[in-house]
Amino acid sequence: MPIAKPNLGLISYENLGSFFAAGRSFAMAYFCVYVIHGGEDGFGYPAFGAAKTYSLDWILPLLLRNLLATWLIAGSWDYFLYFSRASEKLHKFKKNPAMPSLAQFKHDSFMTTIATFCGTAVEAFICHLYANSSRFPATIAENPYLTFLLAITTTHWRIPQFYMIHRGMHPWKTKYFPDVGKFLYRHVHSLHHKSHNPTAFSGTSMHPVEATAYYMAAFCILPFNVHVTVPLGCIIDCAVGAWIGHDGYSSPGGGDDFHQVHHSCFDCNYGAQHIPLDQLFGTAAGSKADIKKIWRKHKVGDSGEAGNKGSGYSTHDQSVGKKVA
Repeated sequence: MPIAKPNLGLISYENLGSFFAAGRSFAMAYFCVYVIHGGEDGFGYPAFGAAKTYSLDWILPLLLRNLLATWLIAGSWDYFLYFSRASEKLHKFKKNPAMPSLAQFKHDSFMTTIATFCGTAVEAFICHLYANSSRFPATIAENPYLTFLLAITTTHWRIPQFYMIHRGMHPWKTKYFPDVGKFLYRHVHSLHHKSHNPTAFSGTSMHPVEATAYYMAAFCILPFNVHVTVPLGCIIDCAVGAWIGHDGYSSPGGGDDFHQVHHSCFDCNYGAQHIPLDQLFGTAAGSKADIKKIWRKHKVGDSGEAGNKGSGYSTHDQSVGKKVA
């Protein structure tokens, strides 16, 4: 596995890709509002009226749309990389040469489906909020420049929230007050780490508590009174970004080296390279060799979790991962 850089730099090919990814997510949100739900000026989307009161009449179509997208995007991508005729030729590009077991695919696809329910709940809440407030713009034309700016930087402004909840769900290794992170890891986040050889379906294979918190990144932008396509684009970016970023391949996949190190080493790389919070807070690791540098005062092994066992943090359940061939 190549060394993962802690900081992509403001002007780099990789960082420009983050803007492209955000634009892709916004385009998908635009398609949902103006084509799938339709109506005049996209007013068929429930945020523009139907969501004033909670009802399955408008929530179920959102759920069905999201479930279909989950299986079409994550499912088809995993099929192409791992089960299609092309998979054997593509294997040389896999970051971890071991192949995940069918048991892991079943586990991750099921938990990702549950996570989609959580993401839909977040979207439904946002629709209800928009439908009951006059402060949000009804059309993109009311503030096109702000909409465009926030749309193409979605992958940037949502990362601080991701770093915060992700770091908080790993052991804090504190001595003088309760280790809340250890508790949250054992009961919530450890489920995601069962996929230590991740695929696209592993991206949002999360405990419902974590999945809900993850998709709530869309709340960060609501104080700016933006058009509903912006928070919806954030929800989509959380999903698609996680699926592609966990696919496990360098090419033609989008597997993230930085996050791949996190899945294999555990105690590092809680955020993303284009917003280098790990570098700022000293939790960035380019490879397994850097883990001991991060946790000098704690026992850590080459895989991170070995050190956690030695320090009493044996919370990493790999019951699914152990079945990897």
